[in-house]
Amino acid sequence: KVIVITGTSGSGRKSTAKQLSLSLGIPYVFPYTTRAIRPLERNGEHYHFISDAEFQAMLERNEFFQTVHLERGNYGISELDLLTALEAHKAVVVVVNHEGVQAFRKKFGDAALRIFIYVTKDDIRLRLEREGVPSGIMEEYLGNYTEQVIFKKESEYLLQNIDPITTVEKIKGFLQDKL
Repeated sequence: KVIVITGTSGSGRKSTAKQLSLSLGIPYVFPYTTRAIRPLERNGEHYHFISDAEFQAMLERNEFFQTVHLERGNYGISELDLLTALEAHKAVVVVVNHEGVQAFRKKFGDAALRIFIYVTKDDIRLRLEREGVPSGIMEEYLGNYTEQVIFKKESEYLLQNIDPITTVEKIKGFLQDKL
């Protein structure tokens, strides 16, 4: 199974995915990105941060299962990382945007369990301010909110991420008979 966490930017998708991964004992497949690293992030803990040239080389070697270009840079899930984790554990957790959700659903069908996480715009602003995210990125997240939230109906499970611990527990309950 591929547990596909998606939703609005700033909703806590990556934190939720990492906590879910730890709680269930299944791997979280870290994406690769060319975007600039933020003050509280670390390579290999949040993303695999690579250069544009490295990303392009991986792209040319067809090493990505799925990629997307956003305003901040390129993002991609390594096919080798994904397949290796699936072989070893039979389930993985990934975080992707809408385009990524479609790619996982196309490849894995019903084995791709789509979970949409969201928060309010005010929650996004508060979280990003707390993390010291530059105002330009915050405005981008808020500007994309309406466009992103439209895709919630395409997921099997929809959840407002008010409390991260409760969110992970609710997702585990949803997944209980599916893994």
